Amino acid sequence: MERSVSIYLNKFDPIPLPLRDSDVSSGYLEEVKINLAELYHHYYLDTYGRLPPDPDPVHFEYLQFLSRDPDFRLSGDGLGFSTAARRHRSNELGQAFCRWFLDKFLNISYFAHMEHVLNKGAQSRAGQVRIERQFSGDAPDYLCADTKGVYLAEAKGRYRAISFKNAEFNKWRKQFSRVVVKDNNGKELSVKGYIVGTRYATEKDRSNVSTTIYAEDPRSPGEESLNDDQGFLSARVIATHYSYIADKLNQPLLASSLLYNYLVPEELNFPAIVWELIAGPLAGARFVGGYFYKTWPPRFWSGSENFFEWDRANLNASRATFFGLSEQIFSFIVKTAKQGARFQGNIIGFELPSPFYDGLSILRDGSILAPIDFVRPIEQVNFV
Repeated sequence: MERSVSIYLNKFDPIPLPLRDSDVSSGYLEEVKINLAELYHHYYLDTYGRLPPDPDPVHFEYLQFLSRDPDFRLSGDGLGFSTAARRHRSNELGQAFCRWFLDKFLNISYFAHMEHVLNKGAQSRAGQVRIERQFSGDAPDYLCADTKGVYLAEAKGRYRAISFKNAEFNKWRKQFSRVVVKDNNGKELSVKGYIVGTRYATEKDRSNVSTTIYAEDPRSPGEESLNDDQGFLSARVIATHYSYIADKLNQPLLASSLLYNYLVPEELNFPAIVWELIAGPLAGARFVGGYFYKTWPPRFWSGSENFFEWDRANLNASRATFFGLSEQIFSFIVKTAKQGARFQGNIIGFELPSPFYDGLSILRDGSILAPIDFVRPIEQVNFV
């Protein structure tokens, strides 16, 4: 299931390759399609711990607020009845839009909440490189990364108009001056950043407003750019990102090791069930994971083919939802927890399939959300 959203970019040089369009005056695509299962996937990874209220992307709680229009448009006057509820929900959804945009168009796929990396160091060749608070006030939401570099990101969601020239957007820029990256000698290093603000359209403003992403790439203050050391900080961000996923996979020791950067004893193993995707372009791909369910109690898996039972005559019965992580990536994060293997340059981005079912999503970080019908358990493996 897709909806269209509009795009405005400011100070992007170069324009991200997936957004380039020489046929329009701006040089970039001004309207794109957003897959709602992918948006929920980012929302789930960002918002919930191990147990979401409903893990099925088809039941994404904010979908009930969408109109039937082909563009991303909220029914009525938006999310929630009170001003406080609307503000809270719009910011949550804005963070999901931010993550989706950075992942989809800039290949920035790994996100650490600022509170989990602030004032914590990453060992580099010349010592420690760390991100510190410089002034009081709101800091950027994320320190995020690809396999080559590290970036700051701030996400916003609102109903009022957004402009790169208004005072409020300037306040968002100032958040990047409140944190600074320093090397082992205390030298300030400038980091590239992204502000991604989403203005939501509603049925009440149908005539002249569309849901629009406004994206800009400011930099944090610093004497020189973060170059050689950024791979070490990037590795710390990626480890933190996978700590969130390990927690969802009910692997608390693995999650803690990745988040707090300590090694677990070499003799410990991490048992997990490996599943196989049985349909779609990536049929045969293997994932470590498990399932959530609400009202449907599946029979415990015993290694046989017929591992689930339900009343097939009851068309209203809910199904389980599978969440998992690429077996290859899971194996690597276990090695990181036990041996200190470094992510940067070693982690393999997952090959993204073309969409083939509205309720299934696979992200570049190797995580998957899918109906249980699309996977089957293969074996239990002790990862060493």
